[in-house]
Amino acid sequence: MTSPRSLPVPPGVSRRGFLAGLGGIAAVGALAACGGGDTGGGSGIQGPTRQIQAANGPVTIPANPQRVACIDFYTTYALLDVGVTPVATAQATVGGVYAPYQQAYDAIPKLGQPTSINVEALAAANPDLVLGTKVPTMQPGLEADLGQIAPYALFDAGSEPGTWKQRALATADAVDRLPQGRQVAAQYAQHAAAIRERFAATLGRTTWGLVRGSSGGAFFADYPTSWSGVVLADAGARFGQATAGKRGAGARLSYEQASQLADCDVLLYLADAQGQVEASTRTLLAQPAFAALPAVRAGRAFPLPNYYTTHYRQGDAVLTTLEQVLRS
Repeated sequence: MTSPRSLPVPPGVSRRGFLAGLGGIAAVGALAACGGGDTGGGSGIQGPTRQIQAANGPVTIPANPQRVACIDFYTTYALLDVGVTPVATAQATVGGVYAPYQQAYDAIPKLGQPTSINVEALAAANPDLVLGTKVPTMQPGLEADLGQIAPYALFDAGSEPGTWKQRALATADAVDRLPQGRQVAAQYAQHAAAIRERFAATLGRTTWGLVRGSSGGAFFADYPTSWSGVVLADAGARFGQATAGKRGAGARLSYEQASQLADCDVLLYLADAQGQVEASTRTLLAQPAFAALPAVRAGRAFPLPNYYTTHYRQGDAVLTTLEQVLRS
């Protein structure tokens, strides 16, 4: 029996924080025959297998899967990062598609939105492994359906969107591409470290805020553990008092509470992967209380493409935008 393989940890993340962020997901890399029950539809696999620990329990999967389907878009992008194209994917519903992946994404057969997967289309794709993110909005009964189609592994998003880093490496591991995943993560980490070093003085005297529009006269100020918040934090950005040190996605504030961001020297606002600013964020930008903020008056409010960061290559693009802002 092969010895258990420890869970891949992204550069700059403590093992304790990693396990907490994943809710205990760990790739154990053992042969299925080495013991433990299987909860991911792993019976009847042809060829070599191994077992991983996912949010849906211990799962026996092909040792080298060839036809991987994704019932979310996080795992789709993580696969593209390591050179694997899924045979089917859920539709991208948040933030648009990272521009260099648009053509590849467009060519992948779609399964519907992550909250309403077309099970028949998934079965027709004939996957030998299904990957996805376990979220409360998953459609009822989906896991039972998945178990009838192929082995499946779901990775826990937890309460912090910034766990995309851990899930990206878990995804790479599931398709036997962990070395490639670690290489992509290392390139990202090196880019972040270069920014911290080159712009240390500026970063040391600057506070940052991340904002996006909402509905009902409100907006979100996002935390350092949000989608792009983890990227800024990795690069050494310090957040303003309203969000510094807080965990989760972000705080929902009324327009009148925009003054809570008055200590931010730079504000970055939501733009999609193509750089477009959606309507609710444009509404936020037009509010007098927002326009009165010192950063806005000083011309230090900038759109942040790829705001909803979901994978390492996209995180690297956010780092490039951050560099441009720091140079401006």
